[in-house]
Amino acid sequence: MPCNILVVEDEPVARRNITIFLQRASHNVHQAETGEAAVDLISRIDFNTVISDFRLSGTINGIDILKHQRERSPGKRLILITAFGSAQVQSEVEALGAVYMEKPLSLSNLLSNIGPRL
Repeated sequence: MPCNILVVEDEPVARRNITIFLQRASHNVHQAETGEAAVDLISRIDFNTVISDFRLSGTINGIDILKHQRERSPGKRLILITAFGSAQVQSEVEALGAVYMEKPLSLSNLLSNIGPRL
């Protein structure tokens, strides 16, 4: 079943690749380049899944975005992707009930984590 997905990634090529891949899997995908833009979209649109890079330009990081989505709409799928992983970041993400994925990203693994939380 198609999901309404937000992809938050400041790297244009990565954002485009993830978006195209998810659209080809029949999902409705919105994009944000910054944490601030993501928070604005989350306040206006009900997303089934939010996928965010950890490090973003601006003052809001990926964990902040996931927290904002969880507060606004609990029970939705949250995924954090990062090239700068650490045990501390992974622990914080998992404590939010989110999926933690390190780059380089496997798009097929990402797709398998899309959808409602079970």
